[in-house]
Amino acid sequence: MAAIIVLDVFIGIIAFVGVIATWNQLRANPKTAGANGVVVQVDRLAARRKNVARLQVTLRMLGPTVRYEVGLDLEADGDQFEVSTPKPAIRPSIGCDDEEMSWGFEIPEDDLDRVWLITSWMDTRGAHLRMAAIATSLSTSDIYEWKWATDWRLSSAGHWQKRRAATTPPRAVPGLGPLELGRAPGRRRAPQPSSDTGSDADTGSDE
Repeated sequence: MAAIIVLDVFIGIIAFVGVIATWNQLRANPKTAGANGVVVQVDRLAARRKNVARLQVTLRMLGPTVRYEVGLDLEADGDQFEVSTPKPAIRPSIGCDDEEMSWGFEIPEDDLDRVWLITSWMDTRGAHLRMAAIATSLSTSDIYEWKWATDWRLSSAGHWQKRRAATTPPRAVPGLGPLELGRAPGRRRAPQPSSDTGSDADTGSDE
């Protein structure tokens, strides 16, 4: 009997700890958009000088979420990387209806592999604001998103996490087929009767 009571108490403690951990995670990670809807596009333009890359950065927002204190920076090896073209001024807020941010600059070809474009903003977390950011490689398609620790009350640590998908939303979904008026996109299309036989018959009768 005593063993059963001890086992029940042990199970109750484990359940209580699990509830606390779940509650902390829900408080630290409310339903926010994060980096979803933040579209960063880096285009390489025709070079004007030898061994110097000419880039054009465009930042726009999608969806209903508004981001605050939005800025663009260049970093290399953890330090700010300076270019001749001044970076855009920090926007107090940007939503889907606001004008996109753009930044054109040139950097030496030898620095492309180590320079990252940092897009940062303040994200809403309930009644609080917290910094959010994504890092975009200027030479590859790699994108990293800044992630904070799970329980923000106990730790302020954070780290970069590689994104598996680009921030640009796809214009077409593979496997869904073309959009047709009056038909929802689906993976399989109903077979259409072929009219080749009838056409051949008509051609033969004309001859």
